[in-house]
Amino acid sequence: MKRGNIIVLIMVIVLLFFCGSCSKNKPVLYIFNWSDYIDPDLIKEFEQQNKCTIKYSTYDSNENMLTKIMSSREAFDLVFPSGDHVTIMCDAGLLEPLDLTKIPNYRNLDNNLLLKATSFDPGNKYSLPYFWGLTGIIYNQRYVPESVVKSQSWNILADNFFTGKNKVTMLDDAREVVGAALIYNGYDLNDTSAEALAAAEKTLAEWDKNITQFDSDSYKNEVPDGTTWLAQAYNGDALQVMENNPDIKFFLPVEGTSLWMDNIVMLKSSKNKELAYKFIDFLLNAEIGKRNTEYCRYATPNKAANNLLPDTIKNNALIYPSEEYLQKCYMINALGENVKKIDKLFEAIKLN
Repeated sequence: MKRGNIIVLIMVIVLLFFCGSCSKNKPVLYIFNWSDYIDPDLIKEFEQQNKCTIKYSTYDSNENMLTKIMSSREAFDLVFPSGDHVTIMCDAGLLEPLDLTKIPNYRNLDNNLLLKATSFDPGNKYSLPYFWGLTGIIYNQRYVPESVVKSQSWNILADNFFTGKNKVTMLDDAREVVGAALIYNGYDLNDTSAEALAAAEKTLAEWDKNITQFDSDSYKNEVPDGTTWLAQAYNGDALQVMENNPDIKFFLPVEGTSLWMDNIVMLKSSKNKELAYKFIDFLLNAEIGKRNTEYCRYATPNKAANNLLPDTIKNNALIYPSEEYLQKCYMINALGENVKKIDKLFEAIKLN
């Protein structure tokens, strides 16, 4: 080999060594979140600003998230559970109390929503609101005629139009599925009385005749491509899909629905708490919050970010329903041991 080529090769090896060393020395932030629930550009932007690496993993249900955290050796820094699971994780001793002096943009949060969050996190000690939303029905109008969905009722899931077609799905989430049946029958979705669950069980048995699968993620691809025609869905996910496909429609059922708030929490086992605080504060920045809301299409608890949003989002009733409709919605609460009654019913339906 020529001497010049040897010198070049040595320089390349040295450069790769130092680049590898720099990469290894970068701090790493481990985040566990729902899928399609943050603008990917914000991840890159934070990494560049803080000379760090973000390892981003996703889950499709609170139950799966909690199981992985409890059973895995993998350490996460930040997680985004719904309100009832904030309570569960707090009771299990998994959460780090938040030091608000390290989150200057905390002031951007809506005080009214912080007050609502005290129902599952008294004193807002362990969590901060991330987004809030509602659950409804997404469908593809190329396959589902208007006559089928005109009632905009939960009971569309039992419509004979879908019999034998294997084109309907519901979320893989006990609280959402059983909750929908409870609300359809006029009960609070947190009601675990024998009477309420008996009514829900009867309704779910009818719906299940049309249900192909219980899945919280695949409908985002399957409804547009026609694999699924109609599905229980989160409103923000549905709006993301609708943005790119005029055939996709979504409605909030007339009987009412679940109202949930997802939150940012720091695990007590976090290995990089200072970087985690920086990421929380980054997300709560008004401009960053605006961009994230425009991407995710969920209602933001960030009042400063909300003030920057275009009217097309602020006036969208599928994101911010009327007060009259919200009166028919129920926050998903932690139920303690009573949640086992709902889980048992859900598992029985899934196995049927």
